[in-house]
Amino acid sequence: MCASRLRVRIENSGEDYVPLGVHLVGSVPLRSAEEVFRLVGERLGDRVRRVPDGETGPRADWIVWQYPVLSSRPQFEVAPPAPGSYRALPRLRLRAPEEAGELRFGSLGYGEAAAGSYGTFAPLKRDGVVPPACRFQVSLPTPLAPVSAFVAVEDQALVEQAYEAAMMSELEQIFDAIPHDQLAIQWDTNVEFGMLDGDLPVWFPDVKGGILERLIRISRVVPPEVELGFHFCLGHDEQAERHVPPDAGRMVEIGNSLAASLDRPLNWVHLPLARDDSAAEFVVPLASLRLHPETEVYLGALQPGEDVEPARARIDAAHGVVAEFGLATPCGWGRLPPRLVPELVAAHAELTRPVADTRSGFVFDWGEVDRIPDEDWVTRPVDAFGLHYDTVENHGWYRNLDLTVEQLAGDLAEGQILIDYSGGTGILLDRLRLRIFDRQVGMLVVDSSPKFLRVALDRFRPDPRVAFRRLRYLKEEKRLQYVDEVVPRGFHADALVSTNAIHLYDELENTLRAWTRVLRPGAKVRINSGNLRNPRAGENEWIIDETVYVVHEVATGIVRTDDRYAPYRSVLEDEERLRAYLDYRDRVFLAPRPLDYYVGALETAGFELDEVTERTIEADVEEWYAFLAAYADAVLGWVGGSAKVDGAAASAAAAEDRLRLLHDSLTVIFGGRATFRCCWTYITATRGGGFVEGASRRPR
Repeated sequence: MCASRLRVRIENSGEDYVPLGVHLVGSVPLRSAEEVFRLVGERLGDRVRRVPDGETGPRADWIVWQYPVLSSRPQFEVAPPAPGSYRALPRLRLRAPEEAGELRFGSLGYGEAAAGSYGTFAPLKRDGVVPPACRFQVSLPTPLAPVSAFVAVEDQALVEQAYEAAMMSELEQIFDAIPHDQLAIQWDTNVEFGMLDGDLPVWFPDVKGGILERLIRISRVVPPEVELGFHFCLGHDEQAERHVPPDAGRMVEIGNSLAASLDRPLNWVHLPLARDDSAAEFVVPLASLRLHPETEVYLGALQPGEDVEPARARIDAAHGVVAEFGLATPCGWGRLPPRLVPELVAAHAELTRPVADTRSGFVFDWGEVDRIPDEDWVTRPVDAFGLHYDTVENHGWYRNLDLTVEQLAGDLAEGQILIDYSGGTGILLDRLRLRIFDRQVGMLVVDSSPKFLRVALDRFRPDPRVAFRRLRYLKEEKRLQYVDEVVPRGFHADALVSTNAIHLYDELENTLRAWTRVLRPGAKVRINSGNLRNPRAGENEWIIDETVYVVHEVATGIVRTDDRYAPYRSVLEDEERLRAYLDYRDRVFLAPRPLDYYVGALETAGFELDEVTERTIEADVEEWYAFLAAYADAVLGWVGGSAKVDGAAASAAAAEDRLRLLHDSLTVIFGGRATFRCCWTYITATRGGGFVEGASRRPR
């Protein structure tokens, strides 16, 4: 395309309308979602409010990848393609329509694809590749589309019910996997307009009413925090393009009906424009659009592969009837040659103006607080134990952090400070940064382990929002430093979080009182733990660390009966020596205490209890074994000896036996099952009003 000529045209004319922003319909012919995110972020970052993943791979041909999802069900038989069918694929018929009630679809793949792509999107947004204000856009076909395209018309009514139910399940997966304030859902509305224009057969008598009822039904399940939009399509995806209607009248009717009927915001509507020279006539009905002020309009005025002058003519014609709109192509790009992508992107950039940047411009600054203290642990090499511990971030049972991350994302505003107490290697903060992205919040990691802090430092050193403090052990006082002893006088924070650690605090009440001295009144405290005794725990739900005590009991039985472990039987008869090992274990894995103990300690320290809730977390046995293996000398120190008890580590052979015995014990405990259920408890409290003795008083 002639980008230089286009630039001259825009810059030299004060009268030409320039569309506001860009909308990408969905598919982009690149190799991966990451390529799409990087390209859009770099070239169109100031033009887009939402970014799709490009529907790369098998999704590139819109709904064709759904054909095997349907055809694999045993209820179907295949028939020759019908004349004018969506693709030259066998038509699917129900073998026994009277048994259609048994038709069920498993995974359609949309939820899994969206969750996977968001896993790529979020780190790129955190790192500034994707613009901060952009949401992740998931473009979905309406359930009507695959059914109309692939199923014999006489069976479509029955199949639609099952397929729509499956699509609703996919939506639930998407809503569960992606934060609602980062998500945008687009319904690709294609076959509906073919039905309205008489190009496609319809099995329901009131065509317009039936279509609207379906569009409204599937849209009302989208939570209001999730943005919602529609792509109206004229059949550009089909083998033989449907006839182009004389104008945009039907699209305007449907858009107006949706705006009037949805009891939630309609965030955008995308309408394609005709390819031919009838732009002026085609856009006339757009003057009758009756959308709410918050609804953005995007017009598909830019045709791939053609010069920009026809696009400019369509833009000029549309601006005669629509005051403000953004630019798009009529449909997705999935079937285009990849070589066209750079020029399409360039044309979008040249033909549009940026959307408003709503960011405050505020940058968090620690001021007089040193982010990285001048301490010896900072310059030490990263320790292997710290790295091994950090691998638990990938364990499924660490989903216990999901609720806490959501709570903190709601608590924290720009300019505020969060203390991650017992923050370890930074597992929580790493997830939180993927939730709040570039929100200018100070995050202070506080921990007693220099090995863990060293890993966290490597992870967060480039992020100026993150600071670090170590709690040292005071030998004379036989305690760890309190948090107010490692921050400057007058320091105060707006929130504090403690995850999977509160059960380890020996001096709980004094620790909590120290929290009050560094928190401003009204500050939220979020605590989660799988290691306290919650009376509301479900049946068969474990306190996760309590498995360690059961491991000992099972392991002693195995050692007594399995000759492979005969060398370790003598210690079981030495009560004093065995007690030394168990005492060490009990210092590492403290016996669970009741929920009331923690609630009472919080209230005594000056906190007001807001809420206690719980969740069932499923833990993988093999992942739990991998975690306990890092602490094997505490869990089963009596197998081969322990440096902490004996002053010398177990031999290599004994250490190997110990790990095998640990694994064997877990297999017995869980009966060979792959997972077990745990109860996780979440406590929310608020720091009471007024400063307690020793509290900071520095004004904000």
